[in-house]
Amino acid sequence: MIKYFIILILPILNAFILPQFVREWHPIGIESQIDKNKPYNFNIGKLPMVLWYDYNNTPTSTINICKHLGAKLDNGIINNGCLLCSNHLTPYNQSDSIGTVMQKNGLLWWSYKSYARTPPLNFKDPENKVNINYIDINVSLVNVILEFIYSNNKIEVKHKNNKFFFTEKLFNNAEHKFFYRYPYYLKGSVNNKINYAINFLPLEENKTRLYISITNNFIDSTIFMNYYLNSKLNNLKNYNDNSYLKYLIILKEDKSYMKKIYSLFEKYLFPNDFTISCFYKYKQFY
Repeated sequence: MIKYFIILILPILNAFILPQFVREWHPIGIESQIDKNKPYNFNIGKLPMVLWYDYNNTPTSTINICKHLGAKLDNGIINNGCLLCSNHLTPYNQSDSIGTVMQKNGLLWWSYKSYARTPPLNFKDPENKVNINYIDINVSLVNVILEFIYSNNKIEVKHKNNKFFFTEKLFNNAEHKFFYRYPYYLKGSVNNKINYAINFLPLEENKTRLYISITNNFIDSTIFMNYYLNSKLNNLKNYNDNSYLKYLIILKEDKSYMKKIYSLFEKYLFPNDFTISCFYKYKQFY
């Protein structure tokens, strides 16, 4: 007797895990530098996005690929709060939005579905004397993070709930304290006078954008940031690509906080085409 077994394969929602990169708040632009009369394109890794302001002056985002025939939408036209594809005038409105765009700290932020309700707070400045600029660096996000948080001058490192607190001594007994939150946010101060925040955006696998916010209440803040950034940027030119061998070599002295930071990045895999496609396919379930 031959027995036949029929196996029904049902779709299992839990088989798809929402990628970490879409769960975070990403800085995507300096609000004052964006022209609200035309679309603004940005990338979250390999996820191409476009943003426009609707009739309520609310920033709205969607994937930068037209649902009609696949044209780019950043050359489109904004009419009555709708984005129209420049090729065949396919309309986009709030119902087509993907992710949430929020205005905070002078920046625009994007997240598809973050656990945190709002982006991280840079620092409180009652006089609103904050300068914001950005710079692109042709190295991976991981290398940028390693350079900015690691120094032989560290005298104290504290770790709690994926947050790291560092203290280091500088010249003339100045004390540099900074705070790092995986994986896109660094905030620091020198003697509680020079305050700065750096938000990281992965543009490509080996390209990272740094949004730098700094108070300008003190004349020496510019001098500090020039010295601080120039030294970091110069060092980043010499980094090797990330590999398991590199991981073993730099952790040979059992730097416990470095191991914890690396373990955090295990959750963050740079999105490839397959990951992006899966996210778009299953996004409606989240």
